[in-house]
Amino acid sequence: MVLSGRGIPIEVLLIGSIMLLLITLLHGAGLDHIIERYKKSSERALRNEWRPRFAVFIFSAAILRMLFLHIAEIWLWGLVLHVSHLIPNTRDAVYFAANTYTTLGYGDVMLSENWRELSPIIAISGLFTFAWTTSEMFNIVGDQHELVSKLSRKKSKGASAS
Repeated sequence: MVLSGRGIPIEVLLIGSIMLLLITLLHGAGLDHIIERYKKSSERALRNEWRPRFAVFIFSAAILRMLFLHIAEIWLWGLVLHVSHLIPNTRDAVYFAANTYTTLGYGDVMLSENWRELSPIIAISGLFTFAWTTSEMFNIVGDQHELVSKLSRKKSKGASAS
């Protein structure tokens, strides 16, 4: 079914909209989990009086989790493309999803003309999630500076007490 004689097929809008919502909800839940783990690890570092330079491991873990979250979302798009028979094999489907989600857009794998409008929806989902990740990264960077500062103060207090 097509919305108009030359319009976008309703299947494209339906699948694209459902997937965009699913990806966004998954991303929000994933970021909540990552932020929670970052805070718990920071509290443990303060409680155990880690050396300030070891706080980088907490920060690095959060960054890697964000990367894996995006990779999982790309894979989800790729699997939908493959299961829907829009792209014949999983590897090409994930490759296409990654290029589109990141707006890199090499264009060496393409959807059929009937489904090409799905590409911008995949890109929009990537733009939404990358923007959200970026905003959370700003918060984590601020928290990281605060954590290092607190750990430094604890170490300097401990050194002057001895």
